[in-house]
Amino acid sequence: MTFFRATLPLALLSMLAIAETPAAPERWFQVEVMIFENPEIEVDNAETWPSFPEFNHPESYIRLKGITEILTSNSDTQEISADESNTPDNVIEVETEELNNGLEAFVALSEFERQLNEQHKKLDSSRGFRVLFHEAWNQPVPGRDQVIPIRIDAGERFGRQSELQGYLNLYVERYLHLSTDLQLIKYEKSTDPFSVIGEFSSATNNSQSLDDLGGFNLLNADSLTNTSITRKSDQFYISVRSAQLKESRRMRSKEIHYLDNPLFGMLVLITPIDVQ
Repeated sequence: MTFFRATLPLALLSMLAIAETPAAPERWFQVEVMIFENPEIEVDNAETWPSFPEFNHPESYIRLKGITEILTSNSDTQEISADESNTPDNVIEVETEELNNGLEAFVALSEFERQLNEQHKKLDSSRGFRVLFHEAWNQPVPGRDQVIPIRIDAGERFGRQSELQGYLNLYVERYLHLSTDLQLIKYEKSTDPFSVIGEFSSATNNSQSLDDLGGFNLLNADSLTNTSITRKSDQFYISVRSAQLKESRRMRSKEIHYLDNPLFGMLVLITPIDVQ
């Protein structure tokens, strides 16, 4: 009994000391991602892709700051309102102002700070490849339960939608892990897709989906808020193909990782940052 009384206070003090120990700070990494379109190869049994994308949107997301957009004659440069975006109203964009020893999180670094510039040059000089997104940024990497996805809108913009859209998740679960849910969308131009409604209705006398327009039902007004159709002034762009890259991969820092599907791929390099 005497021994029990003597050891009990020591056990309590030990528990209090553990409880008061501050949690280990999140580690910081420089993350570099390059996403590129692969050359199309004709094969006997080509893979079939859906006509338009279906996104699994998270509850919230982070958008990288300082990204340079690829704007062409197909792009509408006006600010996109909430009802013209493919993002549901209940999805929240998280504002990040995190600084750590002079490092700002989720802000695009300069070209000179990237480490995959040589690979970018090789892809640019290789026939059929096209770089859609190449950015590097600093960020803390949380545990899986605390991770907030990073939103990607890249490549050429058609009307008010980007051809490359989706999310990246980078988190620690004993090791570094990266999960992707990206869609590469091919759009085709139409001066007035709604003019097909009269012709289609008179020929079929119903309101079926117009499969020749990428499965987009022109009679369904709610579909105008997603990526199936987008516009610039009186010029319409309709989704006719969407390829998905959905993968989860364990990452080793300081190594280049390659993920792909037949239509597009990505290189990822994650480098630890010493913030002490």
